[in-house]
Amino acid sequence: MNIKHILPLVVLPFLVACSGGDKTAKKEVMIKDYNIIIAPDLSNRINMMKYPKPLHDTLLIREVIDHADDLLKLNDRSSGQSDIYKIDFINRGILNSSSFDPKKMTIDFSQFGSKQLDRSNYIRKELNSDKQEFADEVNRVYDYSLQNQTGADVWNYFNETIKTSLVDVSPQFLNETTNAIVNKKNTNVVLLLTDGYIESANQGKGYKLGPEMIEKIRKAFNASGKSELQEFIVQDSSYAINKTNFNLKDANIFIAEMVDRSLDKYGVSKVQPTDFQIIKVIWEKWLKDSGASNVKVIQAVNTKQQFYKEFEQFLKML
Repeated sequence: MNIKHILPLVVLPFLVACSGGDKTAKKEVMIKDYNIIIAPDLSNRINMMKYPKPLHDTLLIREVIDHADDLLKLNDRSSGQSDIYKIDFINRGILNSSSFDPKKMTIDFSQFGSKQLDRSNYIRKELNSDKQEFADEVNRVYDYSLQNQTGADVWNYFNETIKTSLVDVSPQFLNETTNAIVNKKNTNVVLLLTDGYIESANQGKGYKLGPEMIEKIRKAFNASGKSELQEFIVQDSSYAINKTNFNLKDANIFIAEMVDRSLDKYGVSKVQPTDFQIIKVIWEKWLKDSGASNVKVIQAVNTKQQFYKEFEQFLKML
C-alpha cells in the first residue's frame, strides 16, 4: 500500500479527537429553596409542669423564624429565594375549634417570584413585624392547647395529614450560562417537635410507641447479651412501627425535643439503654422504611443556639 494513502488514515482519528476535546460538558448547578413545615406535637408533652424540659417549644420555633433572613443566604444563595415557613398541625381539628389564623403563622418568600426588589423591600421593612406576628400566634396556639388537651396522632400525620403541606420537588430550569446549566428545586423540610412517644387513636400494635414497649425492648436487649442496640431492634419486627402507606420520599425530617424520661433531674441515666437511645432507633427505622429522604433525631437541648445550629447543619446537608 502506498504510504501517502496510509498517513491520512492515521492522522484523521487524531484530528477528530482533538476537535471533540474542545467541547467541555457544562456543569449542572442545582439551587435549593426550603419549604419548612414546623409541626409541633401539642399533646400533654407541652405541659412543662408535668414534663419539664430545658426550653419551651415556642422559643425554639421563634429561633428558627428569627433566622429566616439568614437562611436565605444558605448555600450561597443571593436572590430569587422561595423559602416558606409555616406551622402545620398534627391534629388540624384545633383550627375548627378556635380562631387561629394560619396565614399569621406563615412567612412566604416565594410570593415575590422573580421580583427581587420586592423581596428585598419586604425583608427590610416588613419581615420583622411578620416574625413577631408569627410568634404571637404560635404562643396563642400553645396557650389554647395547654387548656384544651388533645392527642397527637403522629403516625396518621405522616400517613395522611402532611400531604397537603408538601410542595413539588421536581427540578425546574432556571437559566443557562457559558459554563453551566442552572436548575432550581424545592426541598421539603419537616421540623417535628415531639417527645417521641407515638399514639394512634384508632390503631394498636405497630402504630404506638409507649413506655411499656420501651421497657420491653430494654429488658429483652439486656437479657440477650448483645452489644449493638440498633441491630437488635431492627432484627425483631415486633418492635417496629408500621411504615406509612404514603411514601415520604419528598420529605426530609428533623425531629427535636425528645425528652429522655429515663434520666434523673441531674441528667444521669437511671437505666441502660436509655429511653432516647431506643426511641431514636425506632423512629429512624420507621421513617426511613416509609421512604423519608433524610432523617435526623436529636434530644432536647439546653440552649436555643444549640438547637438552631443542629437545624442549620441539617439544612446544609440536604
